[in-house]
Amino acid sequence: MKRILFLCVLILSNFITNAQYSFDMSRDNESGQMLYVGQCTFDDIEEESSFDWFKNGSNAYQPDPETIAALKKELTSCQLIIFMGTWCEDTHLLLPKLYKTMLLTHCFTNYKMYGVDREKKSKNNEEQNYNVQNVPTIIVLKNGKELGRIVEHCKSSIEGDLFRIVNSNTTEPSSTEEKG
Repeated sequence: MKRILFLCVLILSNFITNAQYSFDMSRDNESGQMLYVGQCTFDDIEEESSFDWFKNGSNAYQPDPETIAALKKELTSCQLIIFMGTWCEDTHLLLPKLYKTMLLTHCFTNYKMYGVDREKKSKNNEEQNYNVQNVPTIIVLKNGKELGRIVEHCKSSIEGDLFRIVNSNTTEPSSTEEKG
């Protein structure tokens, strides 16, 4: 009887541990790195010990203080939708810079982030709603309308591109979006 009870507790604890994540975790076949697919948070990324690229990149990045001060006023009224690949080198470069920018502007309450696999597919196909073709893709929304997006690379800097997007008077995607 004790063995059955122990087995039930073990199975239940494993189920609860796996149920706490809204994303799937697996090993990438090409790199052997951890792969997150689905909605996740910066805390989820930070907690993964193999994602040293995230912590190192964030610690090393020094955004422009004047742009951060100006961005602080505007970014809080926007929502960010982030698509990234934990396997992707461009994500390894850009996501830590975005994190540092969000940290310094205190804009952590209004974002959603989705991990995608190598085919750029998320767990629940959220990428289709935003026509995501490449990662990382950072989409800036205000009042439900897209102001612009940053795709794969910045034109100037992450904070500079975000500042330009939130201060644009157009609802068209920004010029940092790559067509194709």
